[in-house]
Amino acid sequence: MSRTPGESNRRESGGSTQPLGVWWVGVVGLVVAGVLLTSSNLRAYGYALGATLAVLALLRAVLPTGRAGGLAVRSRVGDVITLLLLAGATVTVAATLRLG
Repeated sequence: MSRTPGESNRRESGGSTQPLGVWWVGVVGLVVAGVLLTSSNLRAYGYALGATLAVLALLRAVLPTGRAGGLAVRSRVGDVITLLLLAGATVTVAATLRLG
């Protein structure tokens, strides 16, 4: 079995070789939120960011750990609760903004 130099270093240093999985869903959501931010729509940006975090929480809750990839940081319950709390806080802040 041949290893690449980077893989060998990761294994020796204790690094993980877990695939990234569905992390790209978060990137797409952040790009959409970024476009809304650049269009001077701060409230819509907050909602899009909160929605992205909620979708990531849903994906982490339903996908097996191998498919969740980069979303699997802690235990499944810990990851889902953290993402939902961040989504709720983001949407709350966006909803209470006084613009104008």
